[in-house]
Amino acid sequence: MINSRSILKGIFFILAITLMSCAEDASPTPPKAVSLSLPSNGENCNTGTSISTAQSSVEFLWDEASNASSYVLTVTNLQTQAEINRSGITTNSISVDLNKGYAYEWFVTSVSIGFPTDLPESATWRFYLQGDGEPNSAPFPAELISPASGAVISLSDGTYNLSWTGNDPDGDTMTYTLYLDKIDGFQTTTDAYSNLTTTSLDVELEEDSIYYWRIYSEDDNGNSTSSQVRSFRVIE
Repeated sequence: MINSRSILKGIFFILAITLMSCAEDASPTPPKAVSLSLPSNGENCNTGTSISTAQSSVEFLWDEASNASSYVLTVTNLQTQAEINRSGITTNSISVDLNKGYAYEWFVTSVSIGFPTDLPESATWRFYLQGDGEPNSAPFPAELISPASGAVISLSDGTYNLSWTGNDPDGDTMTYTLYLDKIDGFQTTTDAYSNLTTTSLDVELEEDSIYYWRIYSEDDNGNSTSSQVRSFRVIE
């Protein structure tokens, strides 16, 4: 016959296992990166509310991240490189006043009080904030892919393949002009580097030299934009 002491021991054992399981489940874990929602990537912004002829209030929205205490929103003007940071955000949305007529990129960082050094970042998205009376948007500044900024490269048969990506918020057809020189990336270019319809080009370079390059993008409505200047070094 099972006595009461044995029953109590069984109950205590079950309670102990349950408490241990709960303790394990309650162990804190690092925050996760969020998934972005609005403004949509690679498009004209449709979440902006005009507040003046120069600015719109733009709503940024993302999915909540597990184990995040707060978020940091980073927005960068792709032309001026001016950066806006909003920290201590405890919801999954915030509105920011931005200047019209510029392309922007943005991402969100997840923050956890328990894991102050774990700061996962979301993907980086781009959008264009149209100005008043602007029926067609300028292309996004080209993203220079290869070589990376500050890279040290070697040549193959005296040439190197420069590559970049381009996008237009209206989906317009684009052409590109490569500016490449040893001074500042703003020297006169050649016909061979102009009106390119591809996003890569084999170029002849000199060894033991530092080069500066940028990409000028133009859509078929005459709107244009320029990437930032990047540099790289060619070794022997």
